[in-house]
Amino acid sequence: MDRNNLYNPGEEIVETDRLIMRRLRPEDYLAMAAWDMDERVFKYLMGSVCKAPEDPLVWLPKKDPTSKINILMLVIDKEDGHAVGIYALNHDVDRDVWTLSYVNRFDDWGKGYTTEGMKALMDHAVNAYGAHSFEGECAKENVGSAKVLKRLGFAYDHSSSYSKNDGSATFESDVYIFNLTMEQKK
Repeated sequence: MDRNNLYNPGEEIVETDRLIMRRLRPEDYLAMAAWDMDERVFKYLMGSVCKAPEDPLVWLPKKDPTSKINILMLVIDKEDGHAVGIYALNHDVDRDVWTLSYVNRFDDWGKGYTTEGMKALMDHAVNAYGAHSFEGECAKENVGSAKVLKRLGFAYDHSSSYSKNDGSATFESDVYIFNLTMEQKK
């Protein structure tokens, strides 16, 4: 990833000590291949592994980079400029709940990026969009994602299940929630 093109002036940016997050762009498709073409990364995700780096170009240009309800961020390591993954928050307006999702390249698993980045993205959503209620869902056997949600302060709410989009697998899952109290909103 070109370190001189990490983000544009005026672009929505979220930063942590180690990460820069900016809205995902169509030209990011090549960086996305680091996780989009890795079976290990897609084990518990609803989508399927991409067969070619260009596959995201089917949906990526359709995403609105200024959306106030679908916040899709490319996560970049500040130290060396490589793309770590994508972190997202999607606002279900009817329920007024923000659902978080994330994907990291396999060689960045276990480095604490997801907890660090999602915490910052959630804080950003609170301040920029008035978010106050969040939820996350993960397969029961996906212990790593359950740990991330718990580190973020989420609590178990209920059991559920989900299937991959192509129907190739169904997972028993747990849904976790996090609600800001009036005191935390201040």
